[in-house]
Amino acid sequence: MKKIFIIFAFLITFVFSAASVLADGNFLHTITLEKNDSGYNVILGSDKMTKVVKKSPENNELILELSGISSSESVNALYKGTNSIDGLVIESPGRNRLRIHITANDISNSTVIVEPIQGEPAIVGESVPLDKILWALFVLSLVTVIVKFSKHITEDEEQFSIRKDIKNREIQMYKKYRKDISIYPSLDHNSDARLKTLVKKIDRKIDERLISNIK
Repeated sequence: MKKIFIIFAFLITFVFSAASVLADGNFLHTITLEKNDSGYNVILGSDKMTKVVKKSPENNELILELSGISSSESVNALYKGTNSIDGLVIESPGRNRLRIHITANDISNSTVIVEPIQGEPAIVGESVPLDKILWALFVLSLVTVIVKFSKHITEDEEQFSIRKDIKNREIQMYKKYRKDISIYPSLDHNSDARLKTLVKKIDRKIDERLISNIK
């Protein structure tokens, strides 16, 4: 069981280390607000793909929470086909995290698009980047291997316990059998010799049985 805990600890450390590495060097450079028929297109220009959570507390308010990304020294706000944006605020609530507040009429109907320099554009909530899919499959495969390994160890332990129980039961039966033989009265010398020979044969068979259960 100790080996299993060590493997899980290594997995957790590896996942968090990899996530930290992926976040390094990813910056938000531009925010483009583009009017469309139903609302807006909000296009986020970054170095790499990033995770975005979209929230709309009210019809005229949009909150975007980004993780695995930082703000560049200057983030350019670009407006296409609209001059009715009431407010645009970028906050940094933590390391490699950004929160974007946008206030405008019908902004809740926006389509949010991440447009990374390294990778293909993706619509938030409608597609998953390929690297995220591959990473999820890798972690899932690793967990599956660990679970199978743990199950194999558990089965071996259960099998050993069963064999141990069988061995204990047979030892008790053997002791009872020896006790019964010892109190069995001998009729004559020949009968006693035959009885001793029979006891030796049975002893040998029991020894072989016990040894096979231990393996």
